[in-house]
Formats: sequence, C-alpha cells, structure tokens
Amino acid sequence: MAVEDAHRHKIDPLAEQAATFLAKAMVTSHDRDLLWQQFRDLVVAHTKELEEAPVREALDEMERQGLSLDIVARVVHEKLGD
Repeated sequence: MAVEDAHRHKIDPLAEQAATFLAKAMVTSHDRDLLWQQFRDLVVAHTKELEEAPVREALDEMERQGLSLDIVARVVHEKLGD
C-alpha cells in the first residue's frame, strides 16, 4: 500500500521542470500573481484538452459510423441523471 501511495504522488519529470522554471520566473517577476494565474490557466486548459481528447476521438468515430450525437447526448444525459 505504501508503494502504491508513493507511486501516486510521484511528480512527472516534465511537471517538475515546469515548476522549477515557474519558480525561477516568479523570483524575477514584477507581477507574481499574474504570472501564477497565467500558468495555472495554461495547466487547466491543457489538462482539459488531455481529458477530453479520447472522448472527442470516440465521438468522431461514432459520427463516422452514422450514429447521431443527439442520441449519444440523450443517453449521456439520462445516465448522468441516474
């Protein structure tokens, strides 16, 4: 269990580098709050893109197969209501 927790909390090397660069930039920045907000907005936007990409691909495939997205939306809406 401890190994699983350690693995879950491991920081991605790219994210670690980004955090280091952000920290260095914040040291020299005149408007740290603005820099932090822009960085946070960028992370949120990219996270959203990564989360939605497989869903969008699946929906595109459904459309190619002739399935109406209105029907998909209705089923999803009903499922969320359960």
